Amino acid sequence: MGYEKVLDRFGSVIEEDLRRTFDQLKEEGARYHPFIGDVYEAIEEFVMRGGRRLAACGTLVAYKGYSGRIDDEIVKISSGVELFRHAILVHDDIVDRELLRRGGKTLHRTLGGQGESLGMGSALFAGNILYALAIEAVSGSGFDAPVVTEIEDLLSSEYRAVNESQILDLLFEFKETDLDEWTVMASRRAASLFRASIMAGAIPASAPKDDIALLEEAGRKIGIAFDIQDDIIDTFATKEQYGRDPCGDISKGKKPLHVVVALQRDDRLSSFIKGERELSDEEVDEVQEIIRSSGALDEAKAISSAHAREAERLISRTRMGEAEKEFFISFIRYVDESLEWYK
Repeated sequence: MGYEKVLDRFGSVIEEDLRRTFDQLKEEGARYHPFIGDVYEAIEEFVMRGGRRLAACGTLVAYKGYSGRIDDEIVKISSGVELFRHAILVHDDIVDRELLRRGGKTLHRTLGGQGESLGMGSALFAGNILYALAIEAVSGSGFDAPVVTEIEDLLSSEYRAVNESQILDLLFEFKETDLDEWTVMASRRAASLFRASIMAGAIPASAPKDDIALLEEAGRKIGIAFDIQDDIIDTFATKEQYGRDPCGDISKGKKPLHVVVALQRDDRLSSFIKGERELSDEEVDEVQEIIRSSGALDEAKAISSAHAREAERLISRTRMGEAEKEFFISFIRYVDESLEWYK
């Protein structure tokens, strides 16, 4: 079964569990105060809006790959991983001043009907609530206490790591950086999310210790490859393809890998990275051409491919079930091969 069919199948299971959780939260929130009920309505809409539940499905697949089954306990853990991921997204959207997420308003815009300050502040607290809900999902999963503690510690550690990387990503808007420093940052960004999602499934399934080490490194490699791909998409995909204007990150002053490399090779690019305004269509074309002609796009794609190939090699060495290995490998290959859409 291809990774897309697995995502559809397992994603629906996770969504059912999340809906039950949000039904209870909305009821409890409304009893406390009507606006808190509204907040949970907005959080639910944000979490349930589109998406493939990739991280949470990775948890289910890793667990099944070692246990041979899917049970209520791991579904609850996977729901926690999905809430964990959205806690990160809510805060990321605030910092990046995003207006849209998966075709709808970002949470701070949804909650900002009575003013921007209310929206920003409420979304900030909502992101904290989502992280707390992720931990609650793990603690109430039904696994034995040592397993619960290990997964809670995992999510706590990786959440801290993601936030550290986001601070560096923000810092890079205000300083020059290089490939080595970017790699340090990226080692704790999507890398931490993928590590957490895979490990949250492998740990309760009692995966062998040597496999745990392989999966940790594979998660890191998958995350870095995914980060590079996602950043390239932001720069080169059309609005029809991606739902956002191309070069959105660059117009905010952000420095993805291909921009870091291009800046070292062509001084012209620096004039477009001000973080103050959207780029015109002509400026977008010029930025894309600079990145291509400098060789930065090809180098970023090559680095991503190297991480993807190593992740595939690591996954193939594990004792995970063959069908579950194929899920991860097919997804890794999709990330790698999708880079060829952008030349």
